[in-house]
Amino acid sequence: MLGEGKIKFGFKLYNYEFLNSHAHLMLSTHQGNFIDQIMHDICLKYAKDYNQRHQRSGHFWAHRYRSRIILNDQHGIACLRYQHRNVLSAGIVSKPEDWPWSGYCYYAFGVEDSLLEPHPSYLSLSEDLIQRRRMYRDLVNTTIPSDKVPNILEKGNGEMTCRFIRMVRQVECLRRQSLKSYT
Repeated sequence: MLGEGKIKFGFKLYNYEFLNSHAHLMLSTHQGNFIDQIMHDICLKYAKDYNQRHQRSGHFWAHRYRSRIILNDQHGIACLRYQHRNVLSAGIVSKPEDWPWSGYCYYAFGVEDSLLEPHPSYLSLSEDLIQRRRMYRDLVNTTIPSDKVPNILEKGNGEMTCRFIRMVRQVECLRRQSLKSYT
């Protein structure tokens, strides 16, 4: 359905994350193709397909979609990270690569996904592909709150510095040490 929607509306799909109760999409549209039309079409087709497969009728989605505008590279990375950590936060899997209904493996390991293209924020992590994937895996696997990520990211010459990753690891190490001293 996403592939059909991409062809019909000509949008760019940067990420998807499908959970049991909701879904996340990161996409951009061309002028004249409005998000509400795209989402209506995708949701309608999915509901029809689901209802047919499960011999039921009625609405599938409980709530209308919400959309956010990506403000800058830091915000884009924070959104990708949030989406890919969602299954961890929900306790569905212990590693994001274990969830098959996600774009995580596309970003973190370079697994081919014909639906996706890399988000510009992701590309700004590093010009080196291997380093970019490693940095993204490290970023997703850190446990700092997503709302703190945009304030901590440091950029220089178009690349996120490794100081961010080292700093997060140091904070986590200190947190673990302080928790041990209380037990």
